[in-house]
Amino acid sequence: MDNVPSAEADRQKQGTLVVSRAPDGGRDRFRRYKVFVDDTQVGLIGRGQTVRFDLPAGPHRLQLRIDWCSSPTLTAMVEPGEATSFHCAPGGDPSEALDAVTVGAADYIALQQTDEPMEAAEAPRNGRTRFRIPLRIGGRKKAG
Repeated sequence: MDNVPSAEADRQKQGTLVVSRAPDGGRDRFRRYKVFVDDTQVGLIGRGQTVRFDLPAGPHRLQLRIDWCSSPTLTAMVEPGEATSFHCAPGGDPSEALDAVTVGAADYIALQQTDEPMEAAEAPRNGRTRFRIPLRIGGRKKAG
């Protein structure tokens, strides 16, 4: 029985990969990025969100993707019992949009390692926020 690893022993061999996405930025505002670890999609991240993944300790390849564009692939060194944090945001300048989706497609999403997760990305959203979208019905403009 002593040779069977316990769930606690398995957890001690794992660490946490934390990815935070900036809460601002106009580009991709309503779209989520796909999170890939070791070339496998493990989740999605929206604007202002923080996601966490428990992974075996050791090096892992991290990349974010949206359509045919992506972030650079970075190596996340996950330590047992520790959190390894990254921050992402739309990359580049909005005035260079055509470049961003063609020759710069591999740098479309900015991704960098940080000391700890972004505080702003962990703040809860106000569930009462509503959008008012003007609609034109029969030549008259109404708020919908």
